[in-house]
Amino acid sequence: MLSTFPHLTESEYEDACHCFLRQFQQRGHEQTGWLSVETVHQNDIAYLRVTKELSAREDCLMGGCSELEDDEVQEDDGEVLRATITPRATIHYDMILSPVYRVPVLYISISDPLHRYPPTMSTLYEHLVPPEFKAQTENVGIIGGITITDHPATNRPVFFIHPCQTAEVMEASAGKSNVTTKEYLMVWIGALGKCVGLNVPLVLAR
Repeated sequence: MLSTFPHLTESEYEDACHCFLRQFQQRGHEQTGWLSVETVHQNDIAYLRVTKELSAREDCLMGGCSELEDDEVQEDDGEVLRATITPRATIHYDMILSPVYRVPVLYISISDPLHRYPPTMSTLYEHLVPPEFKAQTENVGIIGGITITDHPATNRPVFFIHPCQTAEVMEASAGKSNVTTKEYLMVWIGALGKCVGLNVPLVLAR
């Protein structure tokens, strides 16, 4: 049982990350939504990262789909020339414990070899925030609001969910349940992640 739920001590957060990582290592192969879960060490900061592909629908909005018309297909010595596949972008969801609010903070960025997704509010609402959550995220509401800030470890501009409302959201999500370190990040992602396209695969939530 956590000592001061919904707040975490550093040791409790480390335990929560280890449990979360171990769960993915054991059952991650049973799902396809997430590409990886890993601990990243950078500039003396260790943080948990979930990586998933930018969905095909979102990628196409930026011209990421490459289609070849039938009349463009030509044969050369019996071989069909194939169109070059456009590299797919991925989304990084980084989780770092706030030393002030004592809750995890979610930092979101898009990694794209073609640099099609700059860290702007247009990118946020066109490619990360599902339409049903747009109204909630445009203002500092129940989830705390999403803005752009410098990543604590990389110093690069990224999106993040402000943690000012996270404790209240966690209390509302958990209800009267006694949340353990093993369950904490599952509950946290379930409460905050959906507004930026991060959903816990069902196989990991069991």
